[in-house]
Amino acid sequence: MMKLDLMRIFDGYVRNYHTLNLTVHHGKHSFTMTEIEYFSRLGSMLGYYPFTEDTCNGSVRPMDLSWWGSFDGEYWHDLVLHLERENWFKKDEETLDKLFCERECMPANVIGIMNVQNQDRIAELIAMARRTCKITNALLVFRTSSSGKNPGYFDEVHAYLLDKSKVVAKKLAYVSEINGTLFMHYNNPLAH
Repeated sequence: MMKLDLMRIFDGYVRNYHTLNLTVHHGKHSFTMTEIEYFSRLGSMLGYYPFTEDTCNGSVRPMDLSWWGSFDGEYWHDLVLHLERENWFKKDEETLDKLFCERECMPANVIGIMNVQNQDRIAELIAMARRTCKITNALLVFRTSSSGKNPGYFDEVHAYLLDKSKVVAKKLAYVSEINGTLFMHYNNPLAH
């Protein structure tokens, strides 16, 4: 099974975020659809077969996005990536469950991108993930606001790479806007 460099994929997401043309005026649904489409195109460019709202040959609950490695004429094989994108705070635990649940077709890599209320909630979700993650390559991306208040957009993006119960890497990116368009960046872009 192909292990992806998920932190490198996160770096690309950060660097290319402005190309999504998302603005402070877009609603939650636009963010979800645009980001899923970005990862779908990326999977296709890397040579995988991306599917949205995929049910894994009809046998599991829908995944927001999946990348598959091969098709034998009847079934898809090699579930390379399962990605979930969630806007609603109250669905954060359900998102972790979707990514880490036991299933016949286990993905080699998972990415969860979630909006969360604050840094305390990130810590709680990471603790939960460390208890439930059975995947050796899982990237959890938490979008939140640095102040904890309700700004026009989430201005901090925390990425955690997990190998089952261990956090093996983490990064912090920031979001700012220029004339309404959102840009994501690191404080020191050349260090990444």
